Amino acid sequence: MTPEQKLDALRADVDVLAAATPETVLGSLPNWDSLAILLVVSHFEHGHQQTITGAQVRACRTVADLLALLPHKP
Repeated sequence: MTPEQKLDALRADVDVLAAATPETVLGSLPNWDSLAILLVVSHFEHGHQQTITGAQVRACRTVADLLALLPHKP
């Protein structure tokens, strides 16, 4: 899965990220809140079979930081 495909899948599950780019600062998004963080956690668990915590998501500054949490698969 390419980085763009990963971002497209994340956008599909998390409406707040619909217009986001990798450079988008999460805190600048008007609806970036605990519900958005929960949706990101759910996306990782269901879309990538990867468990992450809300604390890991909150530690991310940009969308690229979120994508970096995903494992790099060849």
